Amino acid sequence: MSRPNVTTRFRASLGSLAGALDTPLLRAAVGAFGLTVTVVLHAVLGDPRVAWGAIPIVLLTGLAGGRRSPMIIGMIAAVTHLLVDLLLLGISTSEILGVILRSLALPGVAMVGMAGHQVEQQRGRAMHRSVTEDPVTGLLNVRAFYDELASLRESGQPFAILLADIRGMRALNERYGHPTGTEAMRALAHVLRREAGPDVLASRLGSDEVAVALIGDDRERTGNMVDGIINRLHDEQVRLPDGERFEVHAAYGLARFPEDGDDEVAVLRTADRAKERAKVAGMDKVGLADGEVL
Repeated sequence: MSRPNVTTRFRASLGSLAGALDTPLLRAAVGAFGLTVTVVLHAVLGDPRVAWGAIPIVLLTGLAGGRRSPMIIGMIAAVTHLLVDLLLLGISTSEILGVILRSLALPGVAMVGMAGHQVEQQRGRAMHRSVTEDPVTGLLNVRAFYDELASLRESGQPFAILLADIRGMRALNERYGHPTGTEAMRALAHVLRREAGPDVLASRLGSDEVAVALIGDDRERTGNMVDGIINRLHDEQVRLPDGERFEVHAAYGLARFPEDGDDEVAVLRTADRAKERAKVAGMDKVGLADGEVL
């Protein structure tokens, strides 16, 4: 295995240092201390080249994050070093170009650091999505969904689980192919995201099944969510290759933790049995844990 070069090691070290500056106050303190050291050395040694030592400080503050603080620190560094040159040391004709370049470079380096921070954030979000999201629907994958439910159960937080099984998905796949079935799944996922809201957990459990976990014990809200999903699905239609439209319908099963199961697996099984009863009763029916079908 090849060893990382100097540039790679330096970039990794800066990234680690920036990650340690996880609070605005700490970032400001480190930036202020670093700039103070470079300004004092600049003034004491009388060498304008010392001011370039502020570059790593400014870059580090940019990599550490913040919307305005890196630019502020970069501007302060440029101005303070310029004042040292003008008021204490004086600037010779041969040094003017270097001072101008330095004054422009310091804020520029801050912008580079900020851009690097944004890239790392985007990379982190992409990696998180790759291990937690279903690539077709954008909902949570099965593993992430179970992990979230386990966390709720361990904290003693009640929740309700709604299973939705799209009707006719197998026939749709057999007749028109899986891409058309995928569009039906995306339509259902779109409805779930719009109707359930951002504070619920939604997951694709299988080729034609999704689940929604509503956190809390608000039964009225749960009922309204179920009604909203069913009503909105009526407006979601998938265009088929032959020009026809496929209306998305589903059978539903509803169960709650802790009354319908001791853990997330038991609650999901209860919801699945309720969903099977809803299938027998007809399209867009909701099966409850107590055997009732609405």
